[in-house]
Amino acid sequence: MLLNKKMGLLFKGLTLFFLFVISSSSYAMVWKAENTWNDVWEKRYQHWVKNNWTEDFFMNEKKPIYYKFSHDCADAVYAMRLVFSYEYKLPFVVHNARRPGKTISNGMTSWDKYPEPVRVRKFMDYVADMTSTKTLRHDTYPIALDDIKPGDVYVAPGVHSYQIVNITDTGIAEVMSSTTPKAPRFLDRIASFPFYVPEDTKNFSDGYRRFIQPQNIRKPLRKQPGYDIEQFQIARTVNYNYVRFTDIIASALGKRKESPDEKTLRLMIALCMYANDRAVYVYDALWHLQEIRKKGRRCMTRSEYDSYSTPSRDRRLKAFFSAVKNHYDKHKKYHPWTQPQRWAKTLFSVTPPKPAETKELNDFCLVQMTLGEKYFIPLRELRQNLAAGKVISDPNAPLEYRWGAQLSPYKPQCKQY
Repeated sequence: MLLNKKMGLLFKGLTLFFLFVISSSSYAMVWKAENTWNDVWEKRYQHWVKNNWTEDFFMNEKKPIYYKFSHDCADAVYAMRLVFSYEYKLPFVVHNARRPGKTISNGMTSWDKYPEPVRVRKFMDYVADMTSTKTLRHDTYPIALDDIKPGDVYVAPGVHSYQIVNITDTGIAEVMSSTTPKAPRFLDRIASFPFYVPEDTKNFSDGYRRFIQPQNIRKPLRKQPGYDIEQFQIARTVNYNYVRFTDIIASALGKRKESPDEKTLRLMIALCMYANDRAVYVYDALWHLQEIRKKGRRCMTRSEYDSYSTPSRDRRLKAFFSAVKNHYDKHKKYHPWTQPQRWAKTLFSVTPPKPAETKELNDFCLVQMTLGEKYFIPLRELRQNLAAGKVISDPNAPLEYRWGAQLSPYKPQCKQY
């Protein structure tokens, strides 16, 4: 009788134990947060980004959780914050754009049947699928230009986003970024500012921004610590001139003044990237045009035309070339000639450059005309096409006309707005 009682208690104990194990497994979070975001953790995050967030982060076999993670520009931005949160057992919480009022967090139990490393990877994929450059405006907030730190981001909603990874002695906010389509790839590092100027003076949705801490996720953006909209006011004051705007940031963040040659290099890099970024807009327009023509409609409507045309962007690109030339003309007397000066000399020379000089510039920068294809235009040729008024902003125009690469004049077949 006593033996039966003991066996019954043992069976009951084992049953409770297994029920506990099953229950624990069934409700396993992605990871359990053991720390809370505060100023100390933000500084650790800044240090981690500067020293550990590298171009090969997703291509390093020694980091199997993250190895060959497929990402685009926004995915990489979110992953930067997510990975640090996981590795230091901090909470990660962002808005759920598909379910207003709900959040996406490390406390989710959707992948409870998997071991933690697998849960984390599946969570990364889920966050990547649920977010974009458009959702970043809700998960970050604008900050003062003199407060930009590694770990902050630059967001151009619907277009592109960057991770700020370093602030140089001359006050340059160096960035890394990914691109479309989603794929396992090395991140691109640029020794220059993002090639955008914040312009949304109505909603303040773009520009230099910082992630919202999880405990503040329900608070309005204007009540986030460090919230500041001065960058939008400054951008408007300088008439959205990229060179003048970034000079202001460099002056605010720098420990020393940028040399003329350092500035030439920075501007040439930014000019190349800004020109290449136009390929995203051209690609989007061509893709949309292809889609509507599959449905039997040849031309874009007024609203579609407004969404996909690029007149203001093309004017800014032309002005960007002029700003870089002004800087080069002002400082070209300095000798000996350095690499950035030689690039600028070839780019802006009135007489045709020597073949070796052309090759040197083209090795530095070729402009991709559309995404996913090896179809390029030299930077010098693009400058000449812009100056000649051959670059077409009309989104109904064929690819070659969009870049001014066609010899015959453009004759629009659709209504222009």
